[in-house]
Amino acid sequence: MTLNYCKNHSTFIIAEIGSNHNESLEQAKMLIRASKDAGANAVKFQSFTPNELINAKILGGSKRWIKNPVWDKLEKSKLPLAWHRKLKEFCGELGITFLSTPFDTERASLLNEIGVDAFKIASGDLTFYPLIKHIAKFNKPIILSTGMAYLDEVKRAVNLIKNEGNEKIILLHCVSNYPAKLEDANIRAMVTLRDTFNLPVGYSDHSPGYIVPLGAVALGACVIEKHITFDRSLKGPDHPFALEVEEFSEMAKKIRELEKALGDDEKRPVTGEIPERKLARRGLYAKFDISKGTILRKDMIKMVRPAYEDDFKDPQELLNRKAKMNIEKDEPITLEKICEC
Repeated sequence: MTLNYCKNHSTFIIAEIGSNHNESLEQAKMLIRASKDAGANAVKFQSFTPNELINAKILGGSKRWIKNPVWDKLEKSKLPLAWHRKLKEFCGELGITFLSTPFDTERASLLNEIGVDAFKIASGDLTFYPLIKHIAKFNKPIILSTGMAYLDEVKRAVNLIKNEGNEKIILLHCVSNYPAKLEDANIRAMVTLRDTFNLPVGYSDHSPGYIVPLGAVALGACVIEKHITFDRSLKGPDHPFALEVEEFSEMAKKIRELEKALGDDEKRPVTGEIPERKLARRGLYAKFDISKGTILRKDMIKMVRPAYEDDFKDPQELLNRKAKMNIEKDEPITLEKICEC
């Protein structure tokens, strides 16, 4: 799936719906359909329960343990267990890949049971080793986000996955701020990940607009992940920094246009350039009439367009050779007209 896109120089575009379903199965389905129409290859949700993600209490300002204020928000944002299979089946009907980030081993097992094609591990769980090892055992492609991480932390997570016999890893550079500043994007760090680990790479972006995804694709990203919403003004934690559907569609179109311009990595003339090889390059011609038997000198030769023949590339190759026939002024000096002596 995602790995095939990397091999084919095509970008796998993930529309991150996250919690933007706003507790509505119908809205979740509408966002899936909108993502498909906007050009996404996959949609992604988040599979968690507050109890397995955060502590119920935090240390308050008065140094007293108080209820975690994020608890109720997460409770409202979670993806109900019963929705997973329904959304997976709906994605299948539309022809778009269903993904969800599991935040605990139970939900990872559920996703594997319903047959997800790949797993996404969030940046915050780069050091949640029990979850990483659990997911690695499924031997499916793992999209590993690396926000907030030093290179040695990425290395340990990659090694954990490989130690479970799973080599199917894609690393995503990410800035774990919501929204992230453009000046913090550091897209070149994605290239460092690719060169260090010899793995396909991509970018999970939370910055405004889509300049960062385009830059990442230009530098070799084979996966782009970006949040999507119907309206950034809607209530919910993931709406404010998401692209609205029309913007997401424009991003996907720009990525596909950029891919056309990127091409492959082979240096060669394109089909349209073949005729130009003769028209734009220079050939060797007689500056004036040259009689048969004449020993060629530098002042007899000019190098001008077009390159009529490819016999000679440099006037030096003709010096001190003898003309074996008459060569008229402005005629090309070709191999058949010159003695090998």
